[in-house]
Amino acid sequence: MPQRKKKYFTLLILLIFIIACSTQYHYKTLSFFFDGVPNPGEQDLQVSNDSLTTDSTQTRSLRERASIPEYSFHAPYKAKECASCHDQGTMGKLLQPQPGLCFQCHNDFNNSFETLHGPVAAGYCTTCHNPHQSKERKLLVRNGEELCLYCHNPELVRDNLFHNISEETNCLTCHNPHGGENRFLIKKEACFLCHDDFKGQFNFLHGPVAGGFCLECHSPHIEDTENLLSRQGQDLCLYCHDKENVFRNEVHEDIENANCTECHNPHGGEDRYILN
Repeated sequence: MPQRKKKYFTLLILLIFIIACSTQYHYKTLSFFFDGVPNPGEQDLQVSNDSLTTDSTQTRSLRERASIPEYSFHAPYKAKECASCHDQGTMGKLLQPQPGLCFQCHNDFNNSFETLHGPVAAGYCTTCHNPHQSKERKLLVRNGEELCLYCHNPELVRDNLFHNISEETNCLTCHNPHGGENRFLIKKEACFLCHDDFKGQFNFLHGPVAGGFCLECHSPHIEDTENLLSRQGQDLCLYCHDKENVFRNEVHEDIENANCTECHNPHGGEDRYILN
């Protein structure tokens, strides 16, 4: 075969091979000789049906992916720095017990509050926080009231008048989860969420009011006393004020049965004696 013809023959064979690789050409060729050959174009149309009504594998995959909750991750865990907390030579044992391990990066609450929440005082950080990942903010193991009521008795909590203010109120709105200046761990600013802040009303403030220590006089857990006072009459004032010094003043003669608040405003006033 002459060289030129051989070249043309080779190009023809190559062209036939390329055309044969076409899906549509392949289908036309096969359907010419055989019945029932599926049309690849029709299959494409079937796959592209409305994804909202076609429960295809792809649709299910997308739906499942959309339902996966977003997680927050502990920084060392996210960075795959397992050795920051675990001893890799002893099958993942913690480098040191809680809370010392946590205090390598986080604040030591023992130096922050007079009274500590039980788990904090005992060093059980992971009672409330997940050390790796969580669907909740701040890596909490549970959401909202479920976190607190896992340990605290729900009946005792809900029987209290002040725990039924609003269904939307979270325990952490009033209580500090780590510690506080009182045994109820109530935040100083918690009272002002509902009550007036007296700091803008008087020139002189009563000491506990100025310090934000409402619980020195009021108890949020006592329901059957006037103004929720923790003590009655003079017993309330004389719990802090020295009785001998009070009655030594000639103005206070013959008032042993009088109520101090008849003359003094318990929150503040226009003079240093906070007189009404």
